[in-house]
Amino acid sequence: MNEEQQKVRLVYTGVRNFTLRIITAPLSFIFTYLVAHYLSSLPNGEVIFASWQSLYVLVMGYFTIPADTFSLLSSRYASENKPVGGLILLNLTTGGIATLIYVLLVPYLISSLHYVDYLAFYSVALIIISFYVYRISYSIVRGKSPLVIGTTALAFQIVRLAAVLVAFYVFHITILGVVYAYFAGYLTQTLLSIPRIKANLKLDFKVAFATMKKSLATVIYYLQAILEATIVWITIILLHNDIPIAYFESALIIANIVTWSFSLYDGLIAKLSETKDPEIIVTSARIYSFLSTLWLALVIAEGNPLLYHIRRDYLAAIYALVVLSISNYLRGWYSIFYYSIAMKDKSLGLDEYENPFKGLTAKLNFSNFLFSIIGIFVSVVIIYLLRNSPAYLIALGMTTGILINSIWMVKSSYSLSKKEYNFKLPTKELIYSAAAAVITIIPFIFLHFVSYINMIIYGILAILIFVGISYLINPYARLFIKALLKELRKIHI
Repeated sequence: MNEEQQKVRLVYTGVRNFTLRIITAPLSFIFTYLVAHYLSSLPNGEVIFASWQSLYVLVMGYFTIPADTFSLLSSRYASENKPVGGLILLNLTTGGIATLIYVLLVPYLISSLHYVDYLAFYSVALIIISFYVYRISYSIVRGKSPLVIGTTALAFQIVRLAAVLVAFYVFHITILGVVYAYFAGYLTQTLLSIPRIKANLKLDFKVAFATMKKSLATVIYYLQAILEATIVWITIILLHNDIPIAYFESALIIANIVTWSFSLYDGLIAKLSETKDPEIIVTSARIYSFLSTLWLALVIAEGNPLLYHIRRDYLAAIYALVVLSISNYLRGWYSIFYYSIAMKDKSLGLDEYENPFKGLTAKLNFSNFLFSIIGIFVSVVIIYLLRNSPAYLIALGMTTGILINSIWMVKSSYSLSKKEYNFKLPTKELIYSAAAAVITIIPFIFLHFVSYINMIIYGILAILIFVGISYLINPYARLFIKALLKELRKIHI
């Protein structure tokens, strides 16, 4: 029996995939640095960079919603060995429609962003269609063979970086080069995932239509994503100024590194398909609390030099970076509880005829959506009040509503998940990890370093501080570290 046919090993899968993400961290950082630095350094660079980021936020926040909407149920049904061949065709069809709508809107987007490059803007359509193809393959693999995810993510980073290097320094193209890099990366992930798909690929359009109907219960979540994505566009409309967007997006680029730790629960859906044991959620919470909090502390500690290397002016975006990093970290907690709820939600079951809008997932998403209106309203008010303030303060104002929404999402999803599974969250271990993170970050507030050598040295120092404190005060961290060292001793090179 090979590795993918065995029962899912939750912690092993998560740690393995997260480790691969860390290994690729330099590649991802180099890519984001190259894009932000290269575009920003061009004549009128801040406008070009802000235009690209605004386009990217628009595409990933709006036009990929159907792919993300079908993703959760595709994973669930694949894990339950339901026929998912029809889902593949459904995903590709919606991808084609989304791409067409984007193409029709390009003239309006160019007039709104005040940056004229028709070829670059139209080429973004390649990102949309390639994302749909990648997303359906990823969803099925996540439900059946989650170990593959880390490997394909590694390939994505390598190909994307290689493509953007060629685009920038051989062909000297700008936004178009970034588009080609993403297209090549998503295509590579898809090609590597396809041979490893162990799901039931039988064409069954009943499953596809049922998924379309039941996914309406999850689409509300993406309506919230749309609402939050409008912060960028509202800011542009209110201020008629792209510069605050550049500060916000530079902070977001670094803060999104925190989301790499979401791979720690890659095996959660597949494991919950085997058993609904509440201990699965507790185990996911423990490993996420320890390793993701470490990752959060490291990102914040290295925040200043990371911003500096994108563009020196963006150093002032550190405050927005901290808020967005914490927000992303909280969304990781939310996803753990959200996935557990979706796997328990009877209304989402393929053979169930209950109205999906009356199910647990729909109620949770609707509650979060309504509350998110409050968060976005707060951000809009702050942006308006700060309209004559420096760009970094406006960027900070943009992050406020997002953080408010994240706090509520964790609270609401935790309450519902706990009610359904009746688990006890390891509160003390969470507090220990949070305390270790704060103690780790504080010294770096007073350190001013920008060289890559110092970044490596201080990064290692931050890890040692966090791990050392956790080993002393956190029982689970101590157990995990001992188990890891035991495994490492078995390796003979």
